[in-house]
Amino acid sequence: MTDWEGIVRTYGPLAFETGWRLLGNVADTEECVQDALFDAFRIYQRESVGNWGGLIRRLTSRRAIDRIRSRRPAETLDDDQLWASASDQPEQLAIERELAQRLRAALGSIPDQQANVFALHFFGEMSRTEIADAMDINENAVGVALHKARGKLRELLNEGRLSPTKPPRPAVERAEKSDE
Repeated sequence: MTDWEGIVRTYGPLAFETGWRLLGNVADTEECVQDALFDAFRIYQRESVGNWGGLIRRLTSRRAIDRIRSRRPAETLDDDQLWASASDQPEQLAIERELAQRLRAALGSIPDQQANVFALHFFGEMSRTEIADAMDINENAVGVALHKARGKLRELLNEGRLSPTKPPRPAVERAEKSDE
């Protein structure tokens, strides 16, 4: 018999961290983790589970991406829902918030496998081998999906006025340069 309480105690925080990084909202994250744990329990009833951590994080990221896809396009995030920033500069903080919001939206628009691989790698901090085991695909497929996801996300993020690699200069700075 599997120690279900021990599994939840061990992997629940990892699942919450993965969901939080994708959603940035406590209530949504808790619901996704709860659904993922329930899904994992149902899978366990049907078959043997060899990698609980990978399974629960994969299910959590899938639930979180589904939640992102179901959000209204015009939905905005409250301050308490935004990713924490190490920046004390208001302009940089605003840029980071907008990028976080746009990344969440972009993740919801790419194919499932690519979104899940990207989420597990960057938000779940899983290696390619761990992702391959959790998703029951080979490591080459993980690499290809990760490459495609990065390219598609870069393309989607660059369609707007913010680039993921080079934020725009603040309006004050642009005005100062044009006065010279």
